[in-house]
Amino acid sequence: MATHRRSRLTAALLATMALIASTMLLVAPAQAKPNRAVEEYPIAGTHTANWTREAASLIEPDVTNTKPVIPEDFPIMSDEVWIWDTWPLTDLDMQPITFKGWHVIFSLTAPRDIFFGDRHWVARIGYFFSRDGRSWTYGGNVFPDGASLGCREWAGSAVLDRGTNVQAFYTAQGNKSGACANTDSLQRLAHSSGRIQADANGVWFTGFNKHRVIAEADGVMYQTLGQSQAGPIIYAFRDPFIFRNPTDGQIYGLFEGNNGGVAGSHRCDAWETGNVPPGSVPDNARYYTGNIGLMKLTSKDNSYSRWQLLPPLLSAECTNQQTERPHLTVYKGKYYLWTISHEFTYAPGLWGPDGLYGFVGNSLRSDYQPLNESGLVLGNPTEAPLQNYSDYVMPNLLVESFIDTVPTADGGVRYGGTLAPTLRLALNGDTSELVQELGYGYIPAMRNVGGTIWPRPAAGEPTSSYVLADQPVA
Repeated sequence: MATHRRSRLTAALLATMALIASTMLLVAPAQAKPNRAVEEYPIAGTHTANWTREAASLIEPDVTNTKPVIPEDFPIMSDEVWIWDTWPLTDLDMQPITFKGWHVIFSLTAPRDIFFGDRHWVARIGYFFSRDGRSWTYGGNVFPDGASLGCREWAGSAVLDRGTNVQAFYTAQGNKSGACANTDSLQRLAHSSGRIQADANGVWFTGFNKHRVIAEADGVMYQTLGQSQAGPIIYAFRDPFIFRNPTDGQIYGLFEGNNGGVAGSHRCDAWETGNVPPGSVPDNARYYTGNIGLMKLTSKDNSYSRWQLLPPLLSAECTNQQTERPHLTVYKGKYYLWTISHEFTYAPGLWGPDGLYGFVGNSLRSDYQPLNESGLVLGNPTEAPLQNYSDYVMPNLLVESFIDTVPTADGGVRYGGTLAPTLRLALNGDTSELVQELGYGYIPAMRNVGGTIWPRPAAGEPTSSYVLADQPVA
């Protein structure tokens, strides 16, 4: 019982879970045949793993976990929009896919004629398509103007589940009534359905006219905006990542949250801190309560409209406030839980670089352990601490991200707003290692769907990117 959060996961929590389950989303697609292996912990149970201060204190950049320096003369994908958080079109099994031979990615975008730092307040989800997974064409906004919820569209995920049906999940950021002040921090998880279309000239989408909120912070497991007001850093209830769990065939969603309760009300006890010297934890570390949340699809009508909030998979209480864009890969029978975080979101008394962090367990709800003992997988170099961010690990262990702010030789900076070089990881149980740097914005698919391939390669054109329908991409 020492590893369970007895002080938080109480009868009140369980009662709240039951209420949410009775009022809150779906499955519709055909289910994968479940693997009957016994989970280490019940997925709907109360066990939450912990990223302790002890583990985070072991962070030490070296050649295995530090990103290569990005030169200041990097190319850009689009002169029309800034690009940041990016995710590929996937199937429910988390594999990036091509549709009729076209690679498709989604990105947060903003007009490139506004200041880079203001992009978050006008963010829209745009999309790009490519014949080779390297050279991208901007297709415009995914959702029709005025259709999405909130004031701004923040990160999420997109899955092709049946035929040409695309299920888009995103963060509806801003007040329900449409007020768009930059101080408005409300965040909800939202969903819309559309259809993908493609021909020899490119990709486009139809639909996405109806949007619905599928989850909101409950105040018990996940902190609400009102509870967060006393804290020094914005709370989180965002970044839905939707997938089918291979062991039970059910559809779940990960998201970034904060532990429920009024900011500052938590205590940094041994469970949160691990083995640290007495008196070494600053008092205001209690305001830092990041977690990786979990929800389960419960609706049965193909609507993806009802979800049940479950207890967090991982808590970073007293360690870090933000566990952004959580996502998952299952590799050699192990569950690898990925997240990104900033240097400035670490609790007082700790340090870690902007970058990618990871944890490994034996099942979806597991006693996740930090990779490389500390959790650090890929951090920015000290000479360019803000150079790139928002890493996304694909099942082939390629990692894409966007270029943020790169120092220049004259002492200034160059803003990126474009995709960074893709990196390759090697995993060996509870350790990871950077092993290769690839091209800018290289996001290859793992299989093709949609039948006939469009476009056909021209005479003399390399064909390695083109595959028969529903066959793996090399």
